[in-house]
Amino acid sequence: MSSAGKFLRISPAFDDPDQVRALFAWHAPYRTIAEYIPRPAQESGHPYFRGSWAAKGEPLVEGAEVVLYNRRFIEAARTFFGTQDIRPTFVVVNLNAPMPPGPTHVDVPTFRGATRDQYPLSTLIAMGASELFEQWRVIQAGAVSWFYDGPGGNFEYWPNGLDGPMLAERPPFHNVAIMADNDRMYHRIGRVGAVDANLPRMTVAAEIRPAGREAWEIVENGEVRATYPAKAIRLSIVWKADLETRPRVEPLTLDRVMEVFTADLRHRNVEFRPPTNPLSDREWISLLENTYSPLALRRSKQ
Repeated sequence: MSSAGKFLRISPAFDDPDQVRALFAWHAPYRTIAEYIPRPAQESGHPYFRGSWAAKGEPLVEGAEVVLYNRRFIEAARTFFGTQDIRPTFVVVNLNAPMPPGPTHVDVPTFRGATRDQYPLSTLIAMGASELFEQWRVIQAGAVSWFYDGPGGNFEYWPNGLDGPMLAERPPFHNVAIMADNDRMYHRIGRVGAVDANLPRMTVAAEIRPAGREAWEIVENGEVRATYPAKAIRLSIVWKADLETRPRVEPLTLDRVMEVFTADLRHRNVEFRPPTNPLSDREWISLLENTYSPLALRRSKQ
């Protein structure tokens, strides 16, 4: 393992990488990422799919324990974050057919008293981007591992913030991983496939599944929209673990979250209507998404 920038490279990532790779086909089909995390309209037709293999520290599918409890990830997290107290929490997987670069983002954060079990993901993302809730943030170790050796497919990241240079890890990827704090380091999936690759005709309702042993197909409403050789699909795994630290503050309540947000919105002179139910009010959630998007925050600092 060697360190460079703000991540730690792990190689090899798994004792039996073929076993891990086989899990992708075994647990198909997979839904679009827009079914999990809202995406801009122009990205809703991109062939970007996701599945959950573990949550709340427990495997959700057979075989996921080899990823969730991977000793190489745990040891890398201990080295990178300088603590022995690592609690693996969840595993998600991504499958990408040829497509333009994914959105630049940070991962969904976790806060004491405010997690994805109670809050919409978009609200948690706004809480993290706003930097108003840092004293409640639960620091998470994050490992990303890939299986892909085609054109494109970089892991692109900004270790010094969006105003700093973009760096990239490039294929071929096989049995490697990167350990980082991806809840706070901006990153994205680079373009996958050839520059002139065509996008399939699909919506957020599409799924991807194996088509025999050496191919994958995108299906929507019973119709095959695209078929790809297996080598054209970028497979990646996202592993998360909480760093067990002594709580510095009382857990957040929804009232406290609203108090912090509304005070900041008033300070920014943003007009808003107090929501009756802030966890389901689409107007309120959209307001948070727009106010605390990376672009909006960068503009406010200029």
